Amino acid sequence: MFEADWQKYFVLADLLAVVVLLIWDKVKATYVFFGASFLLILTQIISINEFLHSFSNPSVITIFLLIYLTAALRENFDLVGGLDRFFGKTTNPNIFLFKLTGAVAGMSSFMNNTPIVALLTPYVYQWGKKNKVSPSKLLIPLSYAAILGGMITVIGTSTNLVLNSFISNNGGVELNFTDFLIPGVITALVGVVFLSTVGIKLLPESVDVLQQVQSNIREYLVETSVIQHSALNGKTVQEAGLRNLDGAFLVEILRDGELIKPVQPDQEILANDRLYFAGDTNNVVELVKKTEGLDWAKTERFQLGDKLDIVEAVIPANSFLSGKTLKQVEFREHYDAAVVAIHRNGERLSGKLGEIELQTGDLLLITTGKRFKKLSDRDKSLYVVSMVSSMNETPVWKKNAFIAVVVAAILGVAFSIIKLFVALVIMLMAAIGLKMINQVGLKKHTNLDLLLILGGAISMGTALISTGAAELIARPFLDVFTPMGTVAVVIALYFLTFLLTSFVTNVAAVSIVFPLAYQLIQDLGLNPTPVYLVLAFGASAAFLTPVGYQTNLMVYGPGNYRMRDFVKIGLPFSLIYTIVSLVVLLTLFSLHG
Repeated sequence: MFEADWQKYFVLADLLAVVVLLIWDKVKATYVFFGASFLLILTQIISINEFLHSFSNPSVITIFLLIYLTAALRENFDLVGGLDRFFGKTTNPNIFLFKLTGAVAGMSSFMNNTPIVALLTPYVYQWGKKNKVSPSKLLIPLSYAAILGGMITVIGTSTNLVLNSFISNNGGVELNFTDFLIPGVITALVGVVFLSTVGIKLLPESVDVLQQVQSNIREYLVETSVIQHSALNGKTVQEAGLRNLDGAFLVEILRDGELIKPVQPDQEILANDRLYFAGDTNNVVELVKKTEGLDWAKTERFQLGDKLDIVEAVIPANSFLSGKTLKQVEFREHYDAAVVAIHRNGERLSGKLGEIELQTGDLLLITTGKRFKKLSDRDKSLYVVSMVSSMNETPVWKKNAFIAVVVAAILGVAFSIIKLFVALVIMLMAAIGLKMINQVGLKKHTNLDLLLILGGAISMGTALISTGAAELIARPFLDVFTPMGTVAVVIALYFLTFLLTSFVTNVAAVSIVFPLAYQLIQDLGLNPTPVYLVLAFGASAAFLTPVGYQTNLMVYGPGNYRMRDFVKIGLPFSLIYTIVSLVVLLTLFSLHG
């Protein structure tokens, strides 16, 4: 459709639109990347076959294999119990943090880091509560450690695998385990020491949200009672006019010591029931005044505390809840639960809860029914952080058999008998054969949003190089930094990647900067390995903002953090990470080797 000379300008405009939309953060990243790729197909800049090839890329499939294997490990092996034994009776927060971040970095080097953080957030939260340490002192280090661990191996983070797919697609030699190991381990060790010493002092000592609820319970729940001869006696919630209230809603009924929750429209109301309302307190006051037979409870019997009738859940990236209201998603019916309050950026939101548009990173306070765990486990649109999920009871012989297969596969890769991709397939087949993960589990952990983002990013990267758009970007970049020397060029490339990854996803940062790095290697005759490693480390330096990395968003709400908390620890941590990684990389590898 476009002449060849104009194609590169169209691709650049497409890329600019992607960057702006990702920073604006009002459109899902899935739609941004898929829409940008679709425009490239529509203008015949890339073919449909090239687009589809992006999704069948071995590196993309490897990411999903790792996600499935991580799920199998998490659901069948007592990882939390192992940590319990590892920590022993540690009560010192500095020692605990050193052990925690070291262990998490190790696990994240071969497991997908998002489920690791999801699994350990409740554990860390409860440890802090038991040892009188604020969760805000522990949760950012948990996220940072997961990011650090991802840089120890080529499979530690999807960023490294996406980068390898770009390299492979352009005829280069892919990065391997030995390339990442030494710089990754050194950077992780320095980071772990910093987090457990200086870092813990930089973090705030926030009161956790459940403690806030307990201390200010009347701001969250109002307790009323149904009098003996009330007109409400025998009526359903719907008939009594207690459904679709203005600014308040009925979340629980206490009857003869038993809690009924969440309350359904056809639930019958009886005399002496205690009704718990959430929402605007003033609206509940008006409701009691105008509802005959409803009065204030003479003695309050709030059920919060060890029973965890209110739990916390975070809305992760790519959740179907993001951008929708509780009413639109029929939250009660979908999760057998009712939302008591919504916290965003460390503050409780006011207004009608059912009409508030939910956002990624929101912390929901939820009162749950019996089916909540089963219903919330069926998708990944909520991460519960105030209680630990139970583990499948897997026979010991199955665990041993799986471990044997994993060890054999790893040895096969180490001795170059089989490729990594084949080894991962063998491991997954073993997990399926031993019934450690089934079809339902595979479906649950198949993230179509991630697939579309990865495929779209690879398609855009291909178009940037094939049309010459990358060369168009490289020219002014070279004009500015080449006179300062090749080291300055590579460092500038790192900071460009670092800046992007702080405000857009790390996969997006790699897809945007790779074409520039590729062109610089061609024009200056650089050794590809250190340049690509600098790009990889820059893309994973997502420490400055909560939006830079999924695990940062996951701890944002539970830690009761604000943006400034990430900046306060993220700036010095990013500086140390940058200095260590660049010095190690530029010492180990020659730019003109």
